[in-house]
Amino acid sequence: MNCLISTAKANRLFWLARYVERVFMSLNAIRKYIDTDIDGAANAYREFCAMTSIPNNYTDAKDFRKKILYDKNDPSSVYRMLINAFDNGIELREDITSESLSYIHLSLEVMEKCAAKNAKIIELHPIADYMMSFWGSIDENVITLTNDMNLRLRTDWDSINEILKGGILTNANMLPSITDKSKILRLKELIESHHGENHGEDFPEIIGCINGLFTAKI
Repeated sequence: MNCLISTAKANRLFWLARYVERVFMSLNAIRKYIDTDIDGAANAYREFCAMTSIPNNYTDAKDFRKKILYDKNDPSSVYRMLINAFDNGIELREDITSESLSYIHLSLEVMEKCAAKNAKIIELHPIADYMMSFWGSIDENVITLTNDMNLRLRTDWDSINEILKGGILTNANMLPSITDKSKILRLKELIESHHGENHGEDFPEIIGCINGLFTAKI
């Protein structure tokens, strides 16, 4: 199958999808770790950093909560990911429609207000709703890409295997001109060798293959 969109747009779509999903999944995951901290496990946030492969540049749980949510200069923060999603969306507004983009814009407005007063995470709940509305509005127009945060957090291996087989590989095969065939073949091997199982020691390589699938550059 020939690629029906430019490599630049394909790259933008890929990162738009990843950032939107990361925002949604991160909010759910961070809420869990904040609750755990409140319950007495003061270093629970370190597990989040390790599992999502982000630098632990936080002094304590309180510092983590503030920065992971509201520090726009932290590339791992929800705020930064929203900005990145919006920046990619702006470049694609003619393709995803202004209506779809508006959900990300509304999310940024909520984020800005909450960041100004260092609000509790519960006040960010509308963002999760907007992210779901965003996906609904473009479901028929944009290729669904990997649920990256679900994969990194290893929350449901049955779902992860479906994502790997039915989502990532299918979409990669639809864009042959901008994908690394060696990464596709290796990913297939890794999936088949762990059918229905925890991917264990091969997990870092799986993430590496996914990150290297799309070769398009802007």
